[in-house]
Amino acid sequence: LSNNQITGSFPISYYDFESLEELYLDRNKMGGELPQTAELFYDGLQELVVYNNAFEGRFPVEHFESTLRVKKLMLHDNQMTGVISDNICDRLDPERSYTRLTDLTVDCDLISCTCCTCYEDGVLVS
Repeated sequence: LSNNQITGSFPISYYDFESLEELYLDRNKMGGELPQTAELFYDGLQELVVYNNAFEGRFPVEHFESTLRVKKLMLHDNQMTGVISDNICDRLDPERSYTRLTDLTVDCDLISCTCCTCYEDGVLVS
């Protein structure tokens, strides 16, 4: 669903997709908040790619704390706020192999993170 000029908020119909492994909504015109409640789709999600939209509000980091499945979180070029925890940062360690997080991008002026690839205004900073 990348780069399709999709507008509106995060589709509520996705909440029940317990087998959803990859969700690519990048480069659209979506807004609003990502679900803040523990929805089924978070449990199986391995790749959440939502960069270059207009998502706002707090990034629900707690839904990614306990799962070891997520490999990619690309959140930059949005208006989300929050903190990426050390628990998630520890998963960038190459020694973790199967449970390793490979991509973690955020807007570092909005989301506090000690290990993320940083963007500001859609531009790679570090």
